[in-house]
Amino acid sequence: MYSNSRFITIHGLSVHYRVIRPVGPVRHRAFLLSSPGQSTFNWRYIVPELTGADCLCVLCDLPGYGLSECRDDVPQDHLTRAQFLWGLLDALDMEEEGHLNCWHLMGHGSACGTIAQMALVQPDSAASLLMLAPVLYPLFPAPVVSLARRPGFSKVIAAFLKHFVLSPKRFAKITASLYGAPLPEKALSQLRKPAMNLIGHEEMLRQLILTGYQLDLSRLNDLFMPSMIIWGGRDPLLGGVIPARLRTRDFPTAEYHVLPTAGHCPGETNSRAVRDFLRGWIRELWAGGSD
Repeated sequence: MYSNSRFITIHGLSVHYRVIRPVGPVRHRAFLLSSPGQSTFNWRYIVPELTGADCLCVLCDLPGYGLSECRDDVPQDHLTRAQFLWGLLDALDMEEEGHLNCWHLMGHGSACGTIAQMALVQPDSAASLLMLAPVLYPLFPAPVVSLARRPGFSKVIAAFLKHFVLSPKRFAKITASLYGAPLPEKALSQLRKPAMNLIGHEEMLRQLILTGYQLDLSRLNDLFMPSMIIWGGRDPLLGGVIPARLRTRDFPTAEYHVLPTAGHCPGETNSRAVRDFLRGWIRELWAGGSD
């Protein structure tokens, strides 16, 4: 899955991405952003649906994660990430056609906060938003965040990583719990690689806890582009019910769907259902022509 990897250096930080082209002419452009615990590998079931609709796909690992450069000083806030990633897409636009284009932004987990911030920063460049199991609220309770403010908390993170990542069996167990189903060995091997890269960079993860989940939710209603949220009915991380405040107050303009049997990673375990929704989304919103 990591063939044709590319890297771009933005403000001294190397960011990993991949470009996958449709067979025919490009009519649409999609940017697929992985969450901190995943990589471009996790979009492998979704991409064929997009390329089949004449969509140029850019798959990207968040700065600091996947195959992107991992350093303790990698910015974790959504705004800095958004600025970095628009820099990537603007550079690709100029390389491809010499002018800026409009992008369909897609994300998983807390990367959804980043694509939302991207849409807020450059709304005219965002054609639509697709969010899979979005983490839009702070993931950790206040007592954990309070503890994370202490530098020594990095040792707690290090112990967690060594316990669950160094051991293939424990990694398989915690992954099955998060995904809601056991995964094949080949998939586990690919998923474990970026997790192994985090060992030794616990300070970066401590900063993720402190600043990586802060999004100005009051501005979500300013987003005028079509938005779709797909939620896992058995998500052990977020719970199987969409928060009422998200649906009715913070983001009432979004279209919502719940996959009853999906865990936190529906693009991995329930990809057929995600592709079905995506197919209808494309037919309804994209069929009118290129962006």
